[in-house]
Amino acid sequence: MQVVKFSLVKISFITAVILGCIFSQMSLFAAVPDEVQAVFVNNTCLDCHSGASPSVGLSLDDAVISETEMVDVFAVCNGAVKIVAPGDPENSALYLKLASLTPSCGGVMPPGGPLISTAELNIIYDWIVSIGPAAQFGLMSMAQANVTVQETDASVTLTVNRDLGTTGVVTVDFVVSTVGADTAEDETAGSAEDPSDYIAQLNGSLTFADGETSKQIVVALTDDLVLENTEVFSVTLSNPQGGVVLGGAVQTKVSITDNEFDNQPGTFFIERVSYSANEADGTMDVRIIRSFGAGGQVTIDVASTDSEALSGADYQAINSTLMFEEGEKNQTFTITIVDDAIEEQTETFTLSLSQPSDGELLGGFQNATVSISDDDAPNAGGGGTGGGTGGTGGTGGTGGAVEPEEEAEFEAAGSVIYLLSILCLFGFVRRR
Repeated sequence: MQVVKFSLVKISFITAVILGCIFSQMSLFAAVPDEVQAVFVNNTCLDCHSGASPSVGLSLDDAVISETEMVDVFAVCNGAVKIVAPGDPENSALYLKLASLTPSCGGVMPPGGPLISTAELNIIYDWIVSIGPAAQFGLMSMAQANVTVQETDASVTLTVNRDLGTTGVVTVDFVVSTVGADTAEDETAGSAEDPSDYIAQLNGSLTFADGETSKQIVVALTDDLVLENTEVFSVTLSNPQGGVVLGGAVQTKVSITDNEFDNQPGTFFIERVSYSANEADGTMDVRIIRSFGAGGQVTIDVASTDSEALSGADYQAINSTLMFEEGEKNQTFTITIVDDAIEEQTETFTLSLSQPSDGELLGGFQNATVSISDDDAPNAGGGGTGGGTGGTGGTGGTGGAVEPEEEAEFEAAGSVIYLLSILCLFGFVRRR
């Protein structure tokens, strides 16, 4: 009995050890994060690495399988390179295959390209980093990839985040430098320069205390008096110390919007190139736009020129000077339309801008055509205004208006008379 009891205890112990090892291994390969698996799914990476016989035996069917097939597994194409080396994206075949059209190990992913987006590549990068030392000491990254500021701002404040682990005191360096704008984002942007646009801190460093999760970088800005396009500089993280590692998002581009446009006197133009009004409208409004600056008090002249429409007879002439105050960007003036009693065709006149007073410019729409439509109906037909003396011999002063039924009767009578005339003429000829 004692032997049997000992054997049962021994078997139970061995079983527990085996189960413990199994569960221990399972915990090592739980699952890649959902956002990582989504990158594989959304970019057709499953085309070659899914199903019963995936390429080179690597399956990315789901998050658990993806983890077990990639992490700490040596790549078939190079026995010295792991598919995913925890904490080391630059030496992980997966990252290299996603980041380059000509990876050193195997073919590009997704199969045939194109490469995945920078944002998705950062997801893969940060995941690989997160399963290494960063889980304990932290992952450093810039909070924003792009920031826009005004030239009149005294400074710009950027945030550096320490994600994942927060153990111990760690440091990270940053550099502020001139960089051209991404032409795909803004082809007109230029390079901001130190110190005319910003004040660089060339050897900046941030120290994070144990448990600290964020720090800020403050860069002073310079408000120059030069009219210029949007300008760009960058802030980039480097040289992590104390076990902390860099994430994928290590740079912020800062775009400085110029304020000199607001200080310019502006460019003036008429809001529309053509206007139309009815004679009965009485008035019509026209707006003058001031764009590309609104600095200072300036004036602009507006005047009308006759064409078919005549000032005084069809509209009241315009010959005015409009004054725009500092910051004022548009004004509206009113034209008086004359409603005469004359039947006439649509008539036009022209409006023109001229004589800018203090450096402002005239835009492309310096002139506008105004068309005035007549509202007078054609005169009633027939002669006379009374007593049966006009047109059709009407009575009672209604003039010579002819009703439709009367017209039909006249047409019928006329046809009979015409026929009788022909017959009489024919008989006369026969008698001859």
